[in-house]
Amino acid sequence: MLCLSESQRKLLDGIGFSCKDKVERVMMECSGEEDGNHTEEDTLKLMEYTSNCLKNEINQYQYASWTTFGRRRIFAVQCIGNKLTLLSTSRMGIGKWCFVEIRSAIVPRDWEDRYYLNRVMELLMKLKEMLLEQEEVTMVLKQQQSGQSPVDIKDTIKAVSRSGQAIKEL
Repeated sequence: MLCLSESQRKLLDGIGFSCKDKVERVMMECSGEEDGNHTEEDTLKLMEYTSNCLKNEINQYQYASWTTFGRRRIFAVQCIGNKLTLLSTSRMGIGKWCFVEIRSAIVPRDWEDRYYLNRVMELLMKLKEMLLEQEEVTMVLKQQQSGQSPVDIKDTIKAVSRSGQAIKEL
């Protein structure tokens, strides 16, 4: 199930979908040469859209483990000039999200900068490694949601969300 609306998807420069569960796993924004207002807006857009995807997904796995869902990540790649930055969004607590830079690299544009290519490859390999890890997380969440893998009733997303909501209301 896609978490972004058609109009939101049109605003992104690139989207990577998971083949296993047909949801957005990577979002991309190319902000241009200048690091300024447009870049900040693109960063905020990536923060909003990746956290929206996590919110959407958390609603699909109400009977899965809160602890397991803590391993779920949605990734973003932002390009500013010739710099690539790999970002990750995950849940911290109830209604709290963590948006962090995982890695960045300068993309070589001429022969003199060819030495930076190793960092670009490292970034891409790290992204691939993390995406493969997310496929494993998806499998565990589906097993837990379907009841094939046991989950402590107090650790279900539904139970933790309710207890957190009760604490917020106090």
